[in-house]
Amino acid sequence: DGGRAAMQILHRDVSGKDGSGSVKLMVEQTDDLWHLYNLIVQGDSVRTTTERKVHKELASGATDSQRMKLNLTVTVDKLDFDAEAGELRLSGRNTEENPFVKLGAFHTLDLQLHRTIVVTKLQWDALALARLADAADAAKDADVAVLVLQPGVAHLCLITPSLTLTRAKVIVPIPRKGRRGDGGAQRAYDKFHEALLQAVLRHVDFSRVSALLVGSPGFGADDFLAYVWAQAAKRDDARALFAHRAKMVRCRASCGFRHAVREVLSDPETAAQLSSTRAAGEVAAFDAFLAMLGRNIDRAIYGYAHVRAACDHGALNTLLLSDSLFRAQSIAVRRQYVALVEDAQQAGAAVSLFSAMHPAGEQLAQLSGVAAVLRFPLADLLLAESAAERAGAADGSTASADLAAGAVDAAMAAGELSSDDDGEGPRVLPGAGILEGDMRFGSDVWAGSDAGPF
Repeated sequence: DGGRAAMQILHRDVSGKDGSGSVKLMVEQTDDLWHLYNLIVQGDSVRTTTERKVHKELASGATDSQRMKLNLTVTVDKLDFDAEAGELRLSGRNTEENPFVKLGAFHTLDLQLHRTIVVTKLQWDALALARLADAADAAKDADVAVLVLQPGVAHLCLITPSLTLTRAKVIVPIPRKGRRGDGGAQRAYDKFHEALLQAVLRHVDFSRVSALLVGSPGFGADDFLAYVWAQAAKRDDARALFAHRAKMVRCRASCGFRHAVREVLSDPETAAQLSSTRAAGEVAAFDAFLAMLGRNIDRAIYGYAHVRAACDHGALNTLLLSDSLFRAQSIAVRRQYVALVEDAQQAGAAVSLFSAMHPAGEQLAQLSGVAAVLRFPLADLLLAESAAERAGAADGSTASADLAAGAVDAAMAAGELSSDDDGEGPRVLPGAGILEGDMRFGSDVWAGSDAGPF
């Protein structure tokens, strides 16, 4: 099987004193663009090759325009990532003299695969360096493909180490009346199964995926796999699937919609195929948090203020964070989450950073993006600190207000909050939908903790 190409770090010049410096790299795949989206923040400088329409004045006095490739350096003001299209755009002002682009002129860079990029920061913090090392890890997890289906509806998703990408959505009307063997109903099912087969042939590269998990309620997955093997026996375009039969695994799912992908990732029957994947590791970590929340509510907390207080008292066993928190525009907010991670590690807690583009990351984002399982209960302490915060707010203290504003800033940057036009203020939105060593991007959630998972 072919390996996953890793981001290439061509040159690294980062100061050991203050963390300032630059890294020259080349992105090899869409996952690398996602890493860059999380690495690059407002105020960083980025240099790469880009195209721009340039106007030239001819000898006759007329002007001519043509598109030219230029090397530009911009100070980042805004970033936009499209996972499905595999595009990362950033815009900002040009900071270096150029014969064709004025100093200070705005320009939008489209960061593309197999192109050299130089990122310069005033400070490469521990999380940024950990993500950079993860992106350059050639031994990354293999992709996993997931197909969830029900009669007439199916979604085919690709689970990469950082992203959950919808590769195909299939909808075919299935008659509600009539038995399966009846002519009209059978033709509809055959049409549905053929559309699914074509989606698999077109979008699943078995040289890169470790498994294709097919989930459904009832016997829908069995019927589809039976159709696949029947067609592979008599058609040249599908015959190659026989070589990958062991990778096609039947599992359980409640429906054919995208949210059922999470059920497949947490199905015990698929544990062997998913044991090394980060998405499954995130699901397991979040399920452990929910289990503790249901069993002993005093040892499962969420929200920055409570998690920070628990960390200060050495109570953290497992810290769960959404990577969207580190895309806040406020430098102070980003630094407080970096400090939380570093302090948790020093206290021996396991830290798992969830991708906001994975199912479990979407759910964590709806719980403020930060949660923790504690080694021992802190209910009385947390209640006392909450009361103290309220008292401080009543006395005119700005500390609580600053913390709340910072949390809202991080959530707004992550797309977890939206300003509401009805005057009720921000509201929680559904998530859009990984650190190394003790900081991990997804799997081996409990590693590094002396206390074990609970």
